[in-house]
Amino acid sequence: MSKEIPLTIEKFYNDEEDKFLLFSKKEIQLTLHAIAQKKSRAILYFDGGKQFIMTTLLDVDHDGMWLDVGPNESDNSQILRSAEITLVSMYHHAKVQLASPQIFLATYAGQAAFYLPLPEKMLRLQRREYFRLPISPDAPLKCIVPLDAAKPVKPAKPDEVTIMDISVGGIALICKEHNITLEEGRTYPDCRIDLPGIGTLVVTIQVKNLYNMTAKNGVISKHAGCEFIQLNGQMSMLLQRYIAQMQRQLVASR
Repeated sequence: MSKEIPLTIEKFYNDEEDKFLLFSKKEIQLTLHAIAQKKSRAILYFDGGKQFIMTTLLDVDHDGMWLDVGPNESDNSQILRSAEITLVSMYHHAKVQLASPQIFLATYAGQAAFYLPLPEKMLRLQRREYFRLPISPDAPLKCIVPLDAAKPVKPAKPDEVTIMDISVGGIALICKEHNITLEEGRTYPDCRIDLPGIGTLVVTIQVKNLYNMTAKNGVISKHAGCEFIQLNGQMSMLLQRYIAQMQRQLVASR
């Protein structure tokens, strides 16, 4: 039996999401229609993704879709006032996600319902293992880069770079001033990541992209999107166990 995938919002950096996007109106409509037919579970996020309700996709037509309203009138009112909402569901074991700046109160089969216009694009993650697990500051992870891969002049100890999120496909790193200067396209072998209660990953990472992010306080930090290169079966199993464990904790805390 396959494990249930948490319907959390997937976040991407730069143009990483492009390979997962659907732009065909017909394909989007057919996918959503299939979800409605199967009555697949779905979550509607609002308030900047901080709040959500469980819902059901009721039906789809050429122009939009109907969703169940929530049981709480306060939540429903806030959803209708939201500048953007995000719907997450499943289709053939792949996560489906769409965002909409518009949502209306309507009726379906004589009952109150939400109505969303059909989106111009929709995310469909073909490979469930690429679910990105955000790393909480309360339970930080570090990627330890070996000395010989770090700098021409070796520091006193291996460099520990903070991990922002992790998946079976790779990691996103937050690079501080004291960290090594990662180079886009460069490969860093024998990096180590200690997974509490699970074990230690020994991986080769390749830097796919570098980008700056500005925090709410105006502080700019450099981030690196890295891909695991030829992750072997043992390391993949350790990582999947860790992600599954953290997903369970994330769901239980909600």
